[in-house]
Amino acid sequence: MLVGELWRYPMKSMAGERIVEAEFGPRGIPSDRGVAAFEIGPQSKDKPLSARDLAGLLKFRASLKRGVVQVTGPELAPTCWDHESVGQSISRQCRRELELRRVAGGAFDDSPILLVYLATMAALSEELGSPVDHRRFRANIYVEGSETLAHGESQLLGRQIRCGEAVLEPTDPCRRCSIPTRDPDTWANWPQLLRHLVQTRDEVVGVYCKVSVPGPVAEGDAVEIL
Repeated sequence: MLVGELWRYPMKSMAGERIVEAEFGPRGIPSDRGVAAFEIGPQSKDKPLSARDLAGLLKFRASLKRGVVQVTGPELAPTCWDHESVGQSISRQCRRELELRRVAGGAFDDSPILLVYLATMAALSEELGSPVDHRRFRANIYVEGSETLAHGESQLLGRQIRCGEAVLEPTDPCRRCSIPTRDPDTWANWPQLLRHLVQTRDEVVGVYCKVSVPGPVAEGDAVEIL
């Protein structure tokens, strides 16, 4: 098995960026989910919002340029995340008063690394009779190789995985919400995808992992079940 693709998402629930390598630390990939959107107002809850709350976040893309998070979106050229125009643009798209804030340790739903087999994506495409873009599932690591079993990620629970020089420990299956139903380029909704996952996979695609041994990981590195 090999690391087929590596992805980082500098802003929670925004489109991310494919990267060649990363130094995995105790909190996963540096700058991953390091900034998130929060609602402004007396009735707002002080918690980071995701595309489950605001699908409009998926219309924006975040990337790391020379250590600075930049955001691009509808009518928004690449702009530093903390510029007021970014918050204003996101608020308009989401029709809520929002602001962006750094989140110490990252705004994760579970453990900081999400791993998905590309074989699972191929199987879903066959089951649904339509291509399934793997980017819908927003994983950090997409694993490829003939040894991978479609929908087999949950079999990693209770084991350890060496990816490059890092060691990961799968902690929980990833139960999916409506986010993967949105096309990563057009944002069109495909509710049949989630219905299929509910009916056939208990909503699960991929596994969350914590980093047991930090170290560098690169695309093409070997993935070994220990």
